[in-house]
Amino acid sequence: MVRLSDTLSTALVRISSFLFVVAAGAILYAVYFLIKAYKNYKPFFHDFHILIPCGLVTSGAVLLVINGLLGFKISRKNSRCKQGIFMYFIVIVLCLEASGAALAYVYKNRLDYVLHPMENAFSRYNDSTADKTVNNIQKELECCGLRNYTDWESTDWFKNSGNYSVPESCCNVTFVSCSGNLTEAIKLYHEILAAVGDGVLMVRNPFRDFRILDSGVFA
Repeated sequence: MVRLSDTLSTALVRISSFLFVVAAGAILYAVYFLIKAYKNYKPFFHDFHILIPCGLVTSGAVLLVINGLLGFKISRKNSRCKQGIFMYFIVIVLCLEASGAALAYVYKNRLDYVLHPMENAFSRYNDSTADKTVNNIQKELECCGLRNYTDWESTDWFKNSGNYSVPESCCNVTFVSCSGNLTEAIKLYHEILAAVGDGVLMVRNPFRDFRILDSGVFA
């Protein structure tokens, strides 16, 4: 009976270790895209503190990998000391991930506030030379609108144009025949500008960071 219990414990440790490594890979994959997004949005966010959640989550992922490898070693050779370290790492990982999640949740609620200057810029768009900044933003960041192309449907420019299309700066460069018509929405960029989300929204003075959009260009 004792041997059966030990066998089950060993199996559970191995399964947990495997799941830790898989989870760490998924977390690092997500962090990669978050950092990639930060590089794209860096012109708007100048405060390095926005990467704190990324750092916490990455640290947790690294510890998950270490813990996973340690778990495999424990399953082969029982050791109270290693078991203690194994559990200690789990507690640390939980604390790091919880801290990162808490910070992300706190700043996620600031999404609309942070993006307000950009919403004004898009709503005042009239396809004139003065609006080249909006076009440049969409081309540079490969996005269409703040959240998706449907954001354009509420703008005066879209309603007045009457051709059921969005600016050509929304067109994915891989489709040379794209004209911005919404009947061919698949040819538009689908990156989400508002997906700065979570860690990337961790900024203390958003209007200072959006000064590029506060200029007289959109006055």
